[in-house]
Amino acid sequence: MLTLVNDTNSNDDITPEAHGLYKLSLKPATQVAIETKPVFGANITLHKGVMAHSSFIATPDNIMGWVDHGGLSYFSVNEGPTSKPNEDGAAHLPSQFLSTDGGILRVTSPTRIYLIATVPIDIHKHGLCFFTPV
Repeated sequence: MLTLVNDTNSNDDITPEAHGLYKLSLKPATQVAIETKPVFGANITLHKGVMAHSSFIATPDNIMGWVDHGGLSYFSVNEGPTSKPNEDGAAHLPSQFLSTDGGILRVTSPTRIYLIATVPIDIHKHGLCFFTPV
């Protein structure tokens, strides 16, 4: 049986999302550890349970890891996979997306995360993840 499709009410306009895809990277001299609790001497300890998933949605109550007294200064945020700067010249601050209250690293709003690397050497070379607020 064939069905006729009424395409007079079709919409082919594509509207970009309010939030795009961002890349989270670490500064070169940052000491990174991956463990289930904070590691003494590491600037950032990423939670081992989080690093076990290649793609997930993090909420503000999830512990992503821990940071030392440097807080969010170890992170940098760029737009998209090419790490191009923001079109209007404004920088994206890690504090727009992450918080470190009490040294605990969390997202500020529900965020879809796609891990790029899961070991410290690759994290420094390629970045930690792509993410987009949901």
